Order: sequence, then structure tokens, then C-alpha cells
Amino acid sequence: MPDLKDKVMQAMRSLPPLPVAVEKLLAVMNDETSSADDVTQVLSSDQALAGKVLKLVNSGYYGLSGEVSTITRAVVVLGFSGVRNVAMGFGMVSAMARLGGASMAAFWDHALAAGAGAQAMAEQLGGHKDPEEAFIAGLMHDIGHVVLASAAPEAWRSTQTAWLAGAELIALEKETLGMSHAAVGQRLLEYWRLPTPLQEAVRHHHDLKTAAGRDQPLTTLVAFGDILACIHGGGFERPVAEDDLGRLLRLHCLETKQVRAALAQMDRKIEEMKVFLRIADECGDLQSPVAGGGEPAGVAVVLSTDQDRVAWVSGLLEHFGCRTFPLKAYFDREPGSAEVQLVILDPNCMTSQQLARILPFLDQQPAVTCVLKDSGESPLADRLAETHPVLPYVFSRQDLLAAASPRASA
Repeated sequence: MPDLKDKVMQAMRSLPPLPVAVEKLLAVMNDETSSADDVTQVLSSDQALAGKVLKLVNSGYYGLSGEVSTITRAVVVLGFSGVRNVAMGFGMVSAMARLGGASMAAFWDHALAAGAGAQAMAEQLGGHKDPEEAFIAGLMHDIGHVVLASAAPEAWRSTQTAWLAGAELIALEKETLGMSHAAVGQRLLEYWRLPTPLQEAVRHHHDLKTAAGRDQPLTTLVAFGDILACIHGGGFERPVAEDDLGRLLRLHCLETKQVRAALAQMDRKIEEMKVFLRIADECGDLQSPVAGGGEPAGVAVVLSTDQDRVAWVSGLLEHFGCRTFPLKAYFDREPGSAEVQLVILDPNCMTSQQLARILPFLDQQPAVTCVLKDSGESPLADRLAETHPVLPYVFSRQDLLAAASPRASA
């Protein structure tokens, strides 16, 4: 639809600039001859930005409550890279708040989790010198959504709905809106003259071929942060397929236990990230994010003979507050088995004959039985999916709620 593309292009031409003080600060820091005094002088020239930096440094975000009273000391504590990251983050949040458009509460929910997830994965991967840069990149990776939502809110909502229902997002955005949110975000960061690695991370975070490579480490961290955020919330984007996650893990010599560890670490970091966003949005123009929490909970059984898959699924269940019940104890109807609300059946490691013996027992139990299934699996999984709710291998909070609902098995 040409008129929608025109609206997007008009929004691109009308993008708000970064605050002047942030632009000056980034220019000074890009000059190799600049000193800490130069950075301090620019930062001190804008009372609003200086106040935000001091407030952040003395907040729980850094754990230095009340210890830093001057900008000079703040620059020493943060270092050049820290000042740059904080200034970029504050500047981008301020500019985005002026865009307006559709309600973006879910966006900020996802953005906070992605930033926390990217930072957590930076610490898991090692070798990345700047976890805070990973946080800023994760926080801003979907910035193009804000532009699209501002330019064409109804069309943007329809693409989001279709994406969550299974459509391929980037292709759908190009067809419907003329540009993908990744391309729009990259052009916005280019307009703001922000560092190339940050631009590339925004541009390629959905390109798993690029993210799986080693040439763009920041893109890799953002891709992982995006995956963790989708698992954690799942209300803004859907998680990747099992094969895609496996490819990322193999090429970076990671195990699923490290992803689970990053998820737990991300939970702790999200509260710290909320402090950053509250300070950045001094006018309160942005929607207040919730960032996960709440349901689901309860007791589940993982019916699989593959211990790696059991560990992965059990780890996600634990992340969502669910307790796992031992498989043998469930079949033996030991005390506590009546509390089981969900049975997750993995057909990848079972034969038709085994399932024929197991299913009659499961059908007699009050717990909902769902099938663990990703695309490209066996005909056995496809057949089970015709009569049972489906839970993807990389599942989100919303996926689990849908699969565990009694209505899902009706």
C-alpha cells in the first residue's frame, strides 16, 4: 500500500534529533584528543542531562548510593564508555518519547527484558568488553517499531498480530509498510550518528545467519537478548524455533544451561533496568512497563527420555515459577501427583507403540497433556498436535499459559 509507505517515509524525514547536549557529548568522545575534563565540561553544560547522570550513578543501578556528588567524580566512576552508553540511552529514550503514536507499553516491557538479556548473555559469553553497551543495544534494538507505530498505528498493529500468529515479520512489514522495523531502526541510529556496531545490531538482530557469526559480537548479544526477552514475556514478539536456537548455541560453543542461567540473571537485572528507564523518561511520557511476573505457576511433569531436553524444559518451567514433579512418581501415583496440572509430552524420543500405551493413562488424569512440538518434527508429533495443545520447544510465558489452559485440551 503506497500510502502507508509514504507515511513511514514522512515519519523518517520528521525524526526527532538527539538532545543537543548528547550530540555534543558523543562528538567530544569520538575525538581521540578529548580528555576527561572535556567530557565533564560538556556534561556539566546541560543541567538536565547532568542531573540524570548523577541520579543514575547514585541509584541502585550502580550500587553507589549517595557516594557521587559531582559530575567530575561521575565521569571517573563511569569511564568514557560508561558515560557514552548512559548518554546514548538517555538521548534515545528522550527522542523516542517525543515520537508518540500507538500505546507502547508492551514495547518497553520487551525492550527492558532484551536489554537485561543482552547484558546477561555478554557475561555468559565472555570476551565482550562492555556489557553496558549490550544493555543499551538490547534496549534500543526494536526502536524502528516506535517509528512504524507512530507513522501507521493500525497497520503496525495488524503486522504485530499476524507475527504473533505465525507470520514472518520482516517480510510482512516490507509488504505492508514498505520497510521493516529493523531497517527503520538502523536508519534512525544512522541519522543520530551513533556507533556502527549499534546500527548493525539493530539492523540484523532478526538475521540469525549474521547473529550466529563472529564478525558482529554486539549483534549476537542482541539476538540472544531478544530471544530471552521473548521467552520471558512473549507478548510483543514470539521466541525463535528450536533449530535456530540450537544453531546459535553451537556456533558460540554454548549450552542450554548457560541460557537458563542468563534467564535467571535477566530477572534480577530487569529491576535495575527499570531504574534507568524511569530516570531517562523524566516527563513520564512513556508507558510504564510491567516486565513479566505473575502467572504461570503450578506443577508440571516433563515426559521425555532425553535428559538435555528435560533439563531445558524444566529450566523454563522453573523460570516461570512452575515446579516439576518426577516422571516415575507421577506414573506410580505417589503423593503429590494429584497436584500436577500439566504434562508436557515430548514425542521426539518415543515410538508410536510407547505412546499408545501411555496416552490412555494420561487421558484419565485431570492434568492437561500438551505436546512439545516445533516445525519440521515427525509425523507423530503432527498427529498428536491434532488432539492436544502444542507447546514449542522455546516457549514463552504466554505459550505456557495457553497450553496449560483447560480450554486448550477441549
